Amino acid sequence: MALHYWHTFTKCSEISIVSRVVVCLIVTLAQPLHLQAQHNFQSYLNSLTARQDGSVIVINPSTGAIRAAWNLRRATMDAYPPGSTGKIVEAAGALEQGLLTPSDRIVCRRIPPLLGTDYRCVHPPAPQGFTVSSALANSCNYFFTVISLRLNAQSLIHWYSVFGFGTPAELDGMATSPGRVRLAQGPRAKALEAIGEWGVVVTPAQLLEAYVLVANQGAVWPLRTKDVRRRHSHPFRQITAKPLTYQTILNGLVACVRFGTCRAAAVPGVQVAGKTGTASALDGSHTTHAWFVGFAPAERPEVALVVFLDRGTGEHTAAPLAGNLLRHYFATMRKGGESVARH
Repeated sequence: MALHYWHTFTKCSEISIVSRVVVCLIVTLAQPLHLQAQHNFQSYLNSLTARQDGSVIVINPSTGAIRAAWNLRRATMDAYPPGSTGKIVEAAGALEQGLLTPSDRIVCRRIPPLLGTDYRCVHPPAPQGFTVSSALANSCNYFFTVISLRLNAQSLIHWYSVFGFGTPAELDGMATSPGRVRLAQGPRAKALEAIGEWGVVVTPAQLLEAYVLVANQGAVWPLRTKDVRRRHSHPFRQITAKPLTYQTILNGLVACVRFGTCRAAAVPGVQVAGKTGTASALDGSHTTHAWFVGFAPAERPEVALVVFLDRGTGEHTAAPLAGNLLRHYFATMRKGGESVARH
């Protein structure tokens, strides 16, 4: 029987400075030599983002421990419209309030009521209509605009608050930016808020925690730069929802990766759950921000991540970057030690 000896040391190095953020790494070196050849996860993330502008957080959803991060300060302090990633909030609210069932179908007529051609749906035709799960998978603006007519404005901001929007994420025991959620005045503003295009801005850290609530069926742990065992920490937020609500949303997130807008985030042999978002930039440039947020494996998550890019689309810019990270994780991180980013 061969004995494998592990040697671990801590090295703090200036990997990159973006928005004056210095990233330090806990680097684990292992013998035998073949493990040394594996890419360090943090270094791999740095290589993917070298010419990008945005932020990324990758965590263990069972503990909140950060596995890798890029622009961590920005990911916890700067808030942006969530775009279609916010659609899980309206979906959960409508399901919980009995305004929608998992089997209800709505036929998409392409141009959402109240919103016009600027928010025209571009997904493949679905003459049989969408359920809430398939509407999430295809990011159907028409579907979620119609559902917004059933949900009053107070209820919508209530459900955003349930998922942590408007409340700071916690990083190493310290509060971060709370983002903002506003009460919509009128049906059009409410419809835009339901699809993440008005009245709500969120940090990448907050958005990640909202999706971890789905992954863990109601519990999320504080973000930490050191790996910790769950028994030594307590959930940062806990919510109660029907098991069918979680499962219906999860089905939509899995379908999004299988055949919807998140296909670029797929990992062979692993069921990934995720959602893309493309949101209008706040700077008046008429460009868009790109989002991907998700977790894997879908039923027993061990990794969750959020990708935010200043320019691009969720489907064509953020999801491919997330897919590279997830494929790298499942190809290498399970075989060796884990890298945990520090700020």
